Amino acid sequence: MKLLILAVGRGMPAPVRELVRDYQQRLGRFQPVELIEVAEAKRDPAEKNPARALGDEALRLRRLLPKAATIIPLDSRGDTLSSTELAQRMQRLREASIREVCFLIGGPDGLDPELLGLGSWRLSFGPMTFPHMLMRVLLLEQLFRAATILQGVPYHR
Repeated sequence: MKLLILAVGRGMPAPVRELVRDYQQRLGRFQPVELIEVAEAKRDPAEKNPARALGDEALRLRRLLPKAATIIPLDSRGDTLSSTELAQRMQRLREASIREVCFLIGGPDGLDPELLGLGSWRLSFGPMTFPHMLMRVLLLEQLFRAATILQGVPYHR
């Protein structure tokens, strides 16, 4: 099963880029994983409602969505799972013969509601706010951890 991460925002700081690369390589030993970033929409500081910017970002992400992929948006109102529960969900997707899973990471204002509605479920890393650049690292690390749990590799404790 191939994993695709579509994320809003470009230009990660070097330490974050190194962590992303490290976890992509680690996870890549278990299954293919790709990260594609799209540019963050320009925001008018005078505009209070981020809907237009979210819509622009949604267009960019939608163009890259694989047609048959299972979509899992990251959203603070989604399912908060333990690492073992995430591993179990990934296993169920594999058992259902899902060929590609696409995780969506929004920018500073999150994801457009339309994109949130595409997912069969939403993944939350809790109610705290994290920098969207660091979410790439957190997601990749948890996907790597899930893969090690499923393979019985002694990484998860």
